[in-house]
Amino acid sequence: METPRPERSPSLGREIDFLFLRLIETNASYEDYKREFLKLEKRWLQRAKTTAQRLAVRQIVAKTLLTQAFGFNMPWKEFGRWLRRLQQLGFRDLGMRVHVACIYVQSLPLFPRQAREAWDMLEDAEKRALRLRRAHPLRQEHLESILHTKKVARVATPS
Repeated sequence: METPRPERSPSLGREIDFLFLRLIETNASYEDYKREFLKLEKRWLQRAKTTAQRLAVRQIVAKTLLTQAFGFNMPWKEFGRWLRRLQQLGFRDLGMRVHVACIYVQSLPLFPRQAREAWDMLEDAEKRALRLRRAHPLRQEHLESILHTKKVARVATPS
């Protein structure tokens, strides 16, 4: 006979998913996303027991808000804020680095002055992806994301 497990609180990822669903259903603005994700971050930082857990929460929320700033075509002041925060915090893994570099390059029509930095970041992410062993399950996925970004980019790499 199985003993019942005590109810656990939802994981951060699960809470993020529920929050996204709620915000999508209400057709929320960028400011709504930002406010709600910062509240979620505060709550999870209080729960975190280690420095590593607090860093992970900050990284996930910063990446999420950067992605939302991209999706809402926010100006550099807002997009750059989250990009700089992520650069300061560091990237959790190569997937996060590739994601950020790809949306940075794709956002360049809004702030073309950042082209050199964005393309350099994408090039760095590509070099890191190429250093993964050929059999690594994410190598091809990262390289395809980078290739797609290069194809759809509307601001060329500066010479």
